[in-house]
Amino acid sequence: MRIPLDTNVWLAIVTTDGQCRRGWRATRSQCEILSSPQILGEIEAKLRDKFGFSVRRSRLLSRFVRQQTFAVEPVTPLPTVCRDAADNAILAAALAGRCERLVTGDHDLRVLKEFRGVAILTPGEFFQSVAGAG
Repeated sequence: MRIPLDTNVWLAIVTTDGQCRRGWRATRSQCEILSSPQILGEIEAKLRDKFGFSVRRSRLLSRFVRQQTFAVEPVTPLPTVCRDAADNAILAAALAGRCERLVTGDHDLRVLKEFRGVAILTPGEFFQSVAGAG
């Protein structure tokens, strides 16, 4: 199964030892986790701006995420679907990667529930569904 994890999920994985990190550890061998340059850039920027990490530490954590994922490059920009352009970028990555699911904690994405055949799930919903299937 191919999935992108939204920036907020990756931030939870790399900054806290909570549900997202435990779920990721339990399910990562069962999934191809995708990223894109936009997702990686947003992760690095949020680590600096929101969490106050140094440039060096932000880059190291972004590199870690890159090593855990398969990169896709969305070629066709989406029309504006969400008010936040970063949300449109994660949708574009999901489509470019031919994903069935997208994992996010972002309310603006979650309210869509589905976009062009891609189910939009919370981390809890996704990790539980994969763990239950395995």
